[in-house]
Amino acid sequence: MILFIEFTSHCNMHCTFCPSDHLKRKKEHIDDALLQRFLHQVHELPERPPILCNVLGEPLLNKKIYQYLDLFEKHGHEVTLITNTIPLQDENVRKELLKHNNLTLALSIQTVTKQSYKMRGCTTATLKEMLNIPFQVIEEKFKQAGSTRIEIHIASNYALLNDPTIAMDSPLNIWGNFPTRKAEEKWTRKYIKKLEAFAKKIKKKYPGPFAAEQDYTRQKYKEHIGTKIAVSRETLPQNFRDLTEETFWGYMFMPNVFLRFKPFALWNREYTFLRSVIQDDKFIYSEEKCEPQPCAMTDNLGILSNGDLVLCCLDYEGEMNLGNIKDTNIKELLQSDRLARIRENAMCEAVCRRCKGNTFILDTAKLAGKSQRVDKFGRGWEGYEEGMYGLGGRWTRGTANAYVYARIAAGKISIKFRSEQDSEIAFNMEIHSYDKETGTFKKEEAFIFYGRKGEVVEVEFPFAFTLFTFYKILLKGKTFVPDEECGNGDKRSLGIAVFEMEIKKA
Repeated sequence: MILFIEFTSHCNMHCTFCPSDHLKRKKEHIDDALLQRFLHQVHELPERPPILCNVLGEPLLNKKIYQYLDLFEKHGHEVTLITNTIPLQDENVRKELLKHNNLTLALSIQTVTKQSYKMRGCTTATLKEMLNIPFQVIEEKFKQAGSTRIEIHIASNYALLNDPTIAMDSPLNIWGNFPTRKAEEKWTRKYIKKLEAFAKKIKKKYPGPFAAEQDYTRQKYKEHIGTKIAVSRETLPQNFRDLTEETFWGYMFMPNVFLRFKPFALWNREYTFLRSVIQDDKFIYSEEKCEPQPCAMTDNLGILSNGDLVLCCLDYEGEMNLGNIKDTNIKELLQSDRLARIRENAMCEAVCRRCKGNTFILDTAKLAGKSQRVDKFGRGWEGYEEGMYGLGGRWTRGTANAYVYARIAAGKISIKFRSEQDSEIAFNMEIHSYDKETGTFKKEEAFIFYGRKGEVVEVEFPFAFTLFTFYKILLKGKTFVPDEECGNGDKRSLGIAVFEMEIKKA
């Protein structure tokens, strides 16, 4: 379990990648009485879970946080505090935080180029000033001879651009820190050299604290150095900027000080937030995940600044409605049937269905050609297989959703596929149109089609696709298990192999 505590929902930045500016609930500091009630009940539990001092907001704006950091250390909690670093311009803030040896101080620098810095909406520090703050914090750490863990977080766009649950017609580079991969590599090499030079300076200036911290971290991280932690440039994994925290903790370029690349992702897939950051000429649709699925985040517990209880930072509006600490007993909540159901299948909650679902961001400009590919795949599809039957395609899992935003006034739809069923086995195609006002689909037409076992077949059906309309194409049919057919170890339940779908002008 991890405890999330939102010390405040206020923020001194206006980052476009964060939903803070679109928060519907009141912005406020957490009330002392609520937080003390929360902690009192937590301390009645048998364990001392780690604490993350964040949901939304900049935690250091709440000046009472320091007394709670003392309390957390007293009670044996490991604590992580993520800050946008601007309050750390104040030397007194740095000194106060770096007293704590149970603290990981994550410096969320994220955007490091002139262009990307505009995404921060910062009015109190220039980019140059912000980039200098980590060096001030690190020096203060060794000056105080403390064992606070420090992490410098830089944003990587790799995860967003390679997220299999986001389908887009144009590259979604809305939060790109660097214009190109090559530019990112160049900046990274230069920055690492700067950090390493600074490490040498600190070692020379504070030899005693540096050596003591080095001994401490060698012991603390001995099982992870060389695997999850790199301690030299030569041992950095080649793709370290793309690795998740589960795989790689970062480059410890000096004792207990890490450089980490954090993947930018879609914080939230709620429509109003997406609409605020995606160009007006794009069509947006989020397909919720319905298949039962557990989520590790449901083992956590958080409290928002208004006292609402949540399970993770994606539920920053308290949408799950797990209760408010004013009148909710934590022990009873953790043992409740409601929470047991969520843990077993997180998809019973809309927040989780959106998080694990598919998001489509589609171009809407009219096409000049006579056909348009159907190439957006949602629930019910296996991943694309490059060499499938020499053509390349993907399997349905029996029932599968494909989507197309009609950019031509088409009069028919075709599908090229292969079936492993006997020729008398029927398959179904349904075409549903989307109503933007209601956010629902309406069934327009249904067709029956047949394959020929082991052969590639193309079928075509008449249907008038209205220009600038979003459609769902639902395929349904009998499945088979390859392993049962030929003993190849593939135990997936598969429908038909689809190589191509198109809508075409009549």
